[in-house]
Amino acid sequence: MTPHFMALNAAYQLHFYLCFKTKYLRPMLDTSAAQVLVQSVLQDVCAREQYHLLETDVTPDHLRLLLSLKPVQTVSDTVRMLKGNLDQRFRVDLRDELKRYRSTSLWAKGYFARSAGKVDLEAARNYVDSQVNHHGYQGNWTRALKYRNPEFKSPAFSLPHSVCVLNYHLVLATQSRTALFDERIAPGLFDYIVAIGKKHHFAVDRIGLLPDHMHLTVEAVPNASVEECVRALMNNTRYWMENKYRGVLKETKAWDVWQPSYYAGTVGEYTTAQVKKFLANSV
Repeated sequence: MTPHFMALNAAYQLHFYLCFKTKYLRPMLDTSAAQVLVQSVLQDVCAREQYHLLETDVTPDHLRLLLSLKPVQTVSDTVRMLKGNLDQRFRVDLRDELKRYRSTSLWAKGYFARSAGKVDLEAARNYVDSQVNHHGYQGNWTRALKYRNPEFKSPAFSLPHSVCVLNYHLVLATQSRTALFDERIAPGLFDYIVAIGKKHHFAVDRIGLLPDHMHLTVEAVPNASVEECVRALMNNTRYWMENKYRGVLKETKAWDVWQPSYYAGTVGEYTTAQVKKFLANSV
């Protein structure tokens, strides 16, 4: 199938807590020179790559960051860029520190990454669950519009050397906010969306379906951007609707199914405000 949705507009807030360890937990970031270098490199890389650095905490053997990214950026590429540039500058400017600790590189393998947001994950789940009733739909038939994936378990992905738990709240609206979906379409659509996630490396947690929009909470791998996940959802569900419910699309003239825009927000165990307070108060 030729992808339909290529250029998308997004409203978003994507915050990620990252943690890197020095090799063998040696205190190579203990000196003022090392800490100044780290801050300088972080500022340079973030300005060049258009990352928004929200908070940092440098200890002798750890670097902790809170970053805001764009929907097209991935956590894995961001980590590679940050660790790589820091290691390279450290080798050039502070090579004596590496010799002092008998190390050939600054960082240990891997990293820790966790999403954070305005609200925590449980609040986002409750919000998705409540959308059907919130919009005034009542009765037993509305149960079919809510989905909780019985197979979902977080962390959804196991990665070598790294621990990543990246949760997103997504909202997609139908073309011209046309009423397309109902309780007959919902069960098959939910099953198909779960299959899309398995193919494109994100796990579906919950879905709330309204006639003219859809809310989801998902967890994704670090090398998948949120925009890639959304585009996979839009393109594949459009294909599914055209094959399964062509009559609905013909009647409503909503052949695109979705508007080429979406909302994406990170959520996590802790909110952004809690993570910022933790980093600011670290000793």
